[in-house]
Amino acid sequence: MAVVASLFGDLAKGQNLQALIDNQIQLLYGGSIWRQYLDWGIPQIELTFATAIGRSRIEAAASIVDPDAPAPLRSSNKLEKLEGKIPTMKEKFAMNQDDYRKLRSLQTLPISDEQRLNLLIGMLWNAVENASTSTDKRIDIMFLQGISTFEVNVGILNNPDGVNFGTVSLLAAPDQKRTVGKVWTDPTADPFQDIDDVVTYAAGKGRTFSEIWIDRETWLSMKKLAAVKADISAMYNPGSNLTYKVTLSSVNEYLVENQLPTIRIVNERRGIEKDGKIETINPFKKENVVFLPSGKLGIVHNAVAIEGWEPVNGVNYANYDRTIVSQWRDNDPWKEYTQAELSAFPALEQIDGIYILQTDVATA
Repeated sequence: MAVVASLFGDLAKGQNLQALIDNQIQLLYGGSIWRQYLDWGIPQIELTFATAIGRSRIEAAASIVDPDAPAPLRSSNKLEKLEGKIPTMKEKFAMNQDDYRKLRSLQTLPISDEQRLNLLIGMLWNAVENASTSTDKRIDIMFLQGISTFEVNVGILNNPDGVNFGTVSLLAAPDQKRTVGKVWTDPTADPFQDIDDVVTYAAGKGRTFSEIWIDRETWLSMKKLAAVKADISAMYNPGSNLTYKVTLSSVNEYLVENQLPTIRIVNERRGIEKDGKIETINPFKKENVVFLPSGKLGIVHNAVAIEGWEPVNGVNYANYDRTIVSQWRDNDPWKEYTQAELSAFPALEQIDGIYILQTDVATA
């Protein structure tokens, strides 16, 4: 196997790859959700969980307890895991011989040189776009998992070359996960009361919220509950019209009038490739309702890629924000590759101000 010149020729040179990305950068950024709530941290030489999660949290979780006291929050093997290095995210997209033959067939059509050039640019851009935004999608997954479960799956998501960290806790306090009076699948459940209870409890801890995130499926179930319909009907037409239609606008108006944070419907899906097939997952746990404080929620810790220091001969490079994008061709087997690499992990520095309401767990 040897790295040889890209079949895209000068189009794939570093400055041209960079120009392709730069011309579409704002459009590419718009496809991610994490950028609205997290900022980049300063690039580091290496990245560890102790850095991203916070050494003080890990040390607190490992506190020595009296022999007769309850067991520590974390077992020793899990604590060791939180001391380790964070695996690098890598995504590689390949154009094989069949793809290239199709491209050559298109180029034999009776079209102008400009149209042939556009065909090449279009195919190159598809690969560059997919590679560039793949790391955004993975940070989105980690972010949505983190805020909705206080855990992040660092096994299947980060391509750790055989190293599987599994589920990593972000070490939120146990009381930040609240329970409901009745599970929301119970027709007599009262979501507004459950929401009020969380806000009241958090206020006692000095915490306030700006938004409540609810999965679309949970929202559709919530708005059909009798208690919700009754409260909304009473606000708009007291004492009558119990069939008043519940909408997001009417519910948010009710919440504002009762000095409660408004609801944002979450309906995010991301693709994960497994055994060559794309599986769509919902990284936001649908049973959990998330209460978020105002402002940014943290930063994305990141480390410099080795190829950023030591580029490989024959490989073309460009940058998509902190992600390094590379383009090259191998001769055995013959394939053209576009790869993205990023070592990063979202740190929810405001995690103490995030609360979760578990709609499928009733208060004992």
